[in-house]
Amino acid sequence: MRSEASVASPRRHAWLRVDVIVALIALVILLPSSIAILTEPATRPEPWILALMIALYVVLHLTTLLAVRHPVAAIVIANAVMCALVLVPGIRAASGAFLPSAAAYLLVIGQVAAQTRSSVRIAALAGGIFGAGLIAFTELRLDDPELRLGAFLGLSGAIAAAWALGLVLRVRRDQAEERMAARVSQAIADERGRINRDLHDIVAHSMTVMIAQAEVARTVRADDPDRSDAALGIVVDTGREALRGMRSVVADDAPRQPLPTVDSLEELVEGVRTPSTDVRLSESGTRAPLRADAALALHHAVREALTNAIRHNAPPVAIEVRIDWRPEGVQATIEDDGGSGPVVTDLGSGVGLVGITERVRLAGGTLTAHGRDPRGWIVTVDLPTERSIG
Repeated sequence: MRSEASVASPRRHAWLRVDVIVALIALVILLPSSIAILTEPATRPEPWILALMIALYVVLHLTTLLAVRHPVAAIVIANAVMCALVLVPGIRAASGAFLPSAAAYLLVIGQVAAQTRSSVRIAALAGGIFGAGLIAFTELRLDDPELRLGAFLGLSGAIAAAWALGLVLRVRRDQAEERMAARVSQAIADERGRINRDLHDIVAHSMTVMIAQAEVARTVRADDPDRSDAALGIVVDTGREALRGMRSVVADDAPRQPLPTVDSLEELVEGVRTPSTDVRLSESGTRAPLRADAALALHHAVREALTNAIRHNAPPVAIEVRIDWRPEGVQATIEDDGGSGPVVTDLGSGVGLVGITERVRLAGGTLTAHGRDPRGWIVTVDLPTERSIG
């Protein structure tokens, strides 16, 4: 349930400006019209009554401006003014409640319906209808019961229409705020998903490579110090690359690395190759230019497939990466032999291929992954080239 104060939020400034303009227009048009009727020589009331009625109308118009920010206080004052207009004798032709400025009360009713909580809205509507009955059935000039009933129905209908219009505006405003909140929530969720995918792609692959190279360095430390040093160098370089990648994900103004290309696949394969991990890269067909998003998706897909092949298979593991350029696009196939058998590990999050599949889809391609006989996995990525799109 909304409080009265909660409605006066920055998002409503446009509504408030419209409300103020309408209230000022009513003041400029209705108040002079009422004064003109009051000062008509044929129906002019006593001077003290004239002054009192003009003062009441001025107060009623001011409540329309007050209702923009404080509708509850405004409706209380407006009800008191309308009661006073009913009690004041008014002009000889009609009660003061029937003069043009009395229509300003409808603006206050509309503000109450648009801004306040349910109980206040209902109370304001009930009070307005009660006031319509009071005006219709206490007006001495309406001596015909049918005229009284017609006046009551007409006044009640006007009050209900203003109340309903205010409620419609409130519903539309609330729906607009809900749509905005939904868009904000979706944008936050999309950004979190992007960061999660980026961090997974960067950290998971880098950590897998670092672990594999560290194992090599430890194994050959005594027998082949040069190879051990080379493996440790890869660990250091990979860790630095991962750190730079993480900074590029979480900070928009951080220095970013150039976008990966097809040529960067060779460096990617070289980074995961160890004595216990045999990775071969082959390429066939005539290269065609790739869009930046497609090249990025290709790089991430190959990296994820290599990471999974190393992480989930016991060494030694043989992995083959084939890049096949075709007229309709490029196809990358990453196939592993299953190594010495599957390995149960808790290093992965289980969503790597899901995120990569989404990346590939957004780039206009498809990704499939399935087991091979007798063991191992095959990951196939199909992406369009700029030539095939054109």
